[in-house]
Amino acid sequence: MKQNYYLERKTSETDISLRINFNKNLFFIRISTGIPFFDHMLMQTCFHANMSVDLKCIGDINVDLHHIVEDVGIVFGKIFKKIIKNKFYNRYAFFYIPMDEALTRMTMDICYRKYLVFNVSKSYKNIFCGFSIDHVKEFFKSFCNTANVTLHIENYGKDIHHRIESIFKCFGYLINNVLSLKINNKKTTK
Repeated sequence: MKQNYYLERKTSETDISLRINFNKNLFFIRISTGIPFFDHMLMQTCFHANMSVDLKCIGDINVDLHHIVEDVGIVFGKIFKKIIKNKFYNRYAFFYIPMDEALTRMTMDICYRKYLVFNVSKSYKNIFCGFSIDHVKEFFKSFCNTANVTLHIENYGKDIHHRIESIFKCFGYLINNVLSLKINNKKTTK
């Protein structure tokens, strides 16, 4: 499996560069989107996915968080699609992550059909900088549409921070489950 993936994407709203590396000897995570809470969540995903990531995003944060969150989801989806082109992956994966009173259940099917089921109750509380459950949904919708995968996310809990963090951690474990088992074994599952 190829160890290093790189992608740049520029629009009138965002300028993003993303590098993902699977070399275990060079582990690092550097993420800068201009949205501190989103950076923290993406760091959780990358750490639990066991992948080194260097993500730089400059966007029109003065307008809204939406463009940054959506475009970062698109870039992660494009990179993921490149990675699975090597066909070293498990087609199906699922994971559960609790975080205090919050619980996330997530399943993925790498079926080249884009679909997101987002069974996450709405919260009218925002996290820092206005980040909300709607932004979480937008990130995963963009990821699924670009990566051509089916993803089901179910989540409950009381604390909005715990709920969102358990979603992003669960996503990291899911990616690790889908990819890392096959990086070393070089087997293909269809």
